[in-house]
Amino acid sequence: MKKIIALSLVLGLTTALMAEAPVVVEKVEVKKSEVAVPQMDKNGIVTKESFVDVNTTINRLEKLIAKKGITNFKRINHAQNSRNAGAKDVADAELLIFGKPAVGLKMLSKDPKAGLDLPLKILAYVAKDGKVYVSYRDTAFYSEIYNLEGCKVHKKMSGILNKLSSVITKSPEDFKAFMEKSKGEGKK
Repeated sequence: MKKIIALSLVLGLTTALMAEAPVVVEKVEVKKSEVAVPQMDKNGIVTKESFVDVNTTINRLEKLIAKKGITNFKRINHAQNSRNAGAKDVADAELLIFGKPAVGLKMLSKDPKAGLDLPLKILAYVAKDGKVYVSYRDTAFYSEIYNLEGCKVHKKMSGILNKLSSVITKSPEDFKAFMEKSKGEGKK
């Protein structure tokens, strides 16, 4: 039974990763402190092209969330797990699961089903077109699928996800400049 479940997961992931290149709503090369407002697809998914490989993209995310005191719950290497299960020619794909339980609790107390999307997740992957992308479900979309009346934390979280995803997808030069600038701001 475990083999059947593992195989179905591998086939599902492989099918998703082998799909046509994603529709990138925006390609963000962030300058200074400007962060464009993300546009999401009909399912609340935001996709951005990354200027670096999958591993570097997720390494950057881990570094940024640690700096902000956000809990890193799990890093999942989908491609390696698929290869371990026997799949061949699987494109790189890694998922980072992270968040602040005290913040998520505000949404969970309004609608426990929000736990389906919490903690937060960002996926970095190589698409069929050979480019690296990051995708995540924008928390602003949560109000469309969960009963979060009176809760505003998901809107704030949307801005944080947008900024994180914009920073981790920067070119090496722009990421280095961002990190140097943020070190300087921390000393003030």
